[in-house]
Amino acid sequence: MNWRGMDKVSKSAQVIIMVMGLPGSGKSYFAKNLANKIHAEYLGSDELRKELGLMGSYQLDNKLSVYEEMFDRAKKIHKSGNSLVLDGTFYLQQVRDMFIFLSKSLSWQLFIIHVTASEELIAKRLSKPRTDSEADMDVYMRIKSEFEPILEDHIMINSTDTNLRESLELAEKFIKSNYGKARGKDIDV
Repeated sequence: MNWRGMDKVSKSAQVIIMVMGLPGSGKSYFAKNLANKIHAEYLGSDELRKELGLMGSYQLDNKLSVYEEMFDRAKKIHKSGNSLVLDGTFYLQQVRDMFIFLSKSLSWQLFIIHVTASEELIAKRLSKPRTDSEADMDVYMRIKSEFEPILEDHIMINSTDTNLRESLELAEKFIKSNYGKARGKDIDV
């Protein structure tokens, strides 16, 4: 698969990548860099929450509104022929199922990447102000306690402050080595 031409290839080569993890894990930084590396579009739940005026509103119905908006925008991106990197906690199976359904209904191959980090590093990251997220250690602990097991095939990437390049290479290898397997396609990588 030629990542440089990813945005110009046929729709059958489109991928949707769900980057998930707890607040402070580094998932957003990773997801934005992955989208840039593979020339895919990026949708982040934090940016959508801010755009929808739901900052500080973390009740389940507000969270679902953010993911429903992400779902609607993902459908439009699919029509454009581009690949997509999604960024969010995706800690509920109900939310993951929305995007699993979307990928199957649009024949968009889905890859799931779970970004983790040490709790010490997460605490350090969450202690600093961030432009698009208000999550703190209380939010982290609540989501951690409610995080539902990931049932689908996925890769786990442990984030540090110094391993972005290696993490992106690992993700790219995972995607390339699994691309087409679900559909019985072979590609040149």
